[in-house]
Amino acid sequence: MQERFQEASVLHQSGKLSEAETIYRELLASNNSHPVVSARLAILLLQSQRGREALPLFSQAIEQLPPDAGLLSHAVNLASQLGENDFAENWLKKLMAVQTGNAALANQYAGVLIANHKESEALDLIKQLLKSEPQNANLYNLKGMAQSRLGDGDKAFKSFQKALRLNPGQIGVVRNLIIHGKTRKEPLLEEIMPQYEAKLRQGGLDPAAQMNIAYILSMYYEKRGDADKSFEYLALGNRLNRSSYQYLHADTQKQFKVLMDGITDEFLSEVESVAINDAAPIFIIGMPRSGTTLIEQILSSHSLVSGEGELQTMRQEFEVFGDRILADGDNVEVLKSRASALAQAAKSYLEHVRLMQAQSGRGSCQYFTDKMPYNFMMAGYIAAIFPNAKIIHCTRDPIETCFSVFKQNFSGSHAYSNELIELGQYYTLYQDLMASWNQKFPGRIYEANYEKMVSDSESQIEALLAFCGLDFEPECLMFHKNKRAVRTASVAQVRQPIYKDAVKASKPFEKQLQPLIDAITTGSGRIVRS
Repeated sequence: MQERFQEASVLHQSGKLSEAETIYRELLASNNSHPVVSARLAILLLQSQRGREALPLFSQAIEQLPPDAGLLSHAVNLASQLGENDFAENWLKKLMAVQTGNAALANQYAGVLIANHKESEALDLIKQLLKSEPQNANLYNLKGMAQSRLGDGDKAFKSFQKALRLNPGQIGVVRNLIIHGKTRKEPLLEEIMPQYEAKLRQGGLDPAAQMNIAYILSMYYEKRGDADKSFEYLALGNRLNRSSYQYLHADTQKQFKVLMDGITDEFLSEVESVAINDAAPIFIIGMPRSGTTLIEQILSSHSLVSGEGELQTMRQEFEVFGDRILADGDNVEVLKSRASALAQAAKSYLEHVRLMQAQSGRGSCQYFTDKMPYNFMMAGYIAAIFPNAKIIHCTRDPIETCFSVFKQNFSGSHAYSNELIELGQYYTLYQDLMASWNQKFPGRIYEANYEKMVSDSESQIEALLAFCGLDFEPECLMFHKNKRAVRTASVAQVRQPIYKDAVKASKPFEKQLQPLIDAITTGSGRIVRS
């Protein structure tokens, strides 16, 4: 074994990654508990831009090897990039024990604690760090984030004020002040906004900086009630965003049609024999900004439910197995292969979630929520392979949903969202796909409507719990007091009993939104079924 390992190491160091990988995997196949090989393969996969595959190998190696700063640094950086904050917290703690007194690591650890439902612990750490770094604007920003997520908006606002005074150019703090400020005025903010406008007029900024400033100015003027000026900057931000990528609506039409057509009666018959009866997952799906965070906050207030946030895992597993799951052909061999691939993806999904929960100590809950909105694309496949899982479809007024999407400077891939006609066309495709899933799986997908939740929250929450097979608990009515971390743009809303301000937020912008309204009303861009 040692000779083969040395051979793989030489190949690895010389850049022959594929050959080295073959040997590493051969060695692990004969002894899958060899931590040094796991560590080397993890680093190789990282070098090959296959970080998701590397994550469990890092976990195996770190659990079995003495603490190693280099290995831990690689693992922490990967976990942070993937948004795997449970792993990041665990490994950062080990790295901090090796590199004692590293202030940058401690700052990073505070941010990870906030992301991992541990705001009180983060606040204690931040207070300690501020004793030695009293002028650290980032620490005050983190402090404000923790306080806001604990529901203390007044203290959060003061922390964001302090952060801004220490570093007036920190655009993330400006955004936080606008979100959490409500009607409160901050004199320094009043000075900064004209400066931002002047910078845009003068030119010379790179497109990303222009875009970020435009979104901030739009938020600022919307809070002040100046719809025309707000939309002027919002349109600019979206134009700059849209100019940075290519999006073809026809490609989305084809993609959704393939997904829709893949669910045949013959395929479902094969899936039945490999279905996974685990009832733990509760999938919360829908368009972004449709109320998914609100529904997760309600459900995760129940004693039997752990809220896991927006997991990328189902999409990633679908990417790995997707070619097989969606393979052409209707003969028995192809159908069995497709069903087997779907089962493999589902099992891998559950393994990943349970490993993540074990890392965080949340594995004792009977159920967990996955509120990745875009899982609506795979909802039919999820319903088929997880016959006992619950699927909650969040709906909201179409114009309000799309306008809220248009206002977000999203990170990640939301390519349809920056042009009003494309946004409206995408929405109609989403409606078509959800209609198809509901037709194929009647009664399996529960509709949780935002406007109904606002107007009649108690009975709607009771009905939601009943669908999930959960006994009523009063804590679910007081979801805004739930101390779990909220990681999306909805954090300010779900810290209130019911957020009613957004029900007709688009009304002042009706004239500017007419292209969106027309696209949704006419149903342009729908899927053409043969």
